[in-house]
Amino acid sequence: MVISTAMNRYILISAGLLLAGCGLDPESVRAPASARDMSWSAREGTATITGSASFVYFKERYLPYSGSLHEIVGPKYNMSCAGEDVLLLPQSPASDSVVDHMARHNVMTGPAVESAGVAPFIRHVTCDADAHFTFSNLPAGVWYAVTQMGDKAVTVKEIRTQPGQTRSVTMPRLWHYPPSWRHKPRLW
Repeated sequence: MVISTAMNRYILISAGLLLAGCGLDPESVRAPASARDMSWSAREGTATITGSASFVYFKERYLPYSGSLHEIVGPKYNMSCAGEDVLLLPQSPASDSVVDHMARHNVMTGPAVESAGVAPFIRHVTCDADAHFTFSNLPAGVWYAVTQMGDKAVTVKEIRTQPGQTRSVTMPRLWHYPPSWRHKPRLW
């Protein structure tokens, strides 16, 4: 069997990227592209997801002639999901694009979110005053939790549930570069 030079390069580059840590999260097992059905998520289950979403930030200013240094110039501010809606979407190719849209555009509503194919399967709870939330009676599977912290700071977390287990998660503060929440920013 003869493999072209272009194919060899592709295989070597793909292997290099995978070894460099640019691959998918090893805990993540996504549905195959043919699995468009989300009805599995409507079943009663025994799994639970508990979580929280908050972060602290400071006002800062750029230090001239320093390259990229900043200094803190004000008090710290606590941002959280307190009082905000938390969405739980089952993972599927249909919901993948909806979650990517929410993270990329910092929105939790709109036509993409309210599409007839995805909306019936979205579960909702409200973050309590301490920025905690709970989803109960979930079937086993892969889910996306999405919430908003403060003004227009949408955050996403992929969660795998197992029967009878409780998963505790902390929602991360997202960087909006690169434009997908799946690709974590890395320092050189």
